[in-house]
Amino acid sequence: MFFIGLYALALNSYIEVVWETAVRNYRIEQLQEQIDLALDKWDAAAFYQYSAELAELKVVQAHGQIIYKR
Repeated sequence: MFFIGLYALALNSYIEVVWETAVRNYRIEQLQEQIDLALDKWDAAAFYQYSAELAELKVVQAHGQIIYKR
């Protein structure tokens, strides 16, 4: 019985990681599209805003979740 609970816990953790990765990748795709639109419109403020968020997501993607908040 203990092993079933342990397996369920591990599976739940794995599902959570997969879900978070999928959501992060979707957001990265959205930001890349928004950056392209901002460049097309010559909207510097939007470009810098979306680029900063994209850079943060890329760091999380490469190194894991960052706890530091400004």
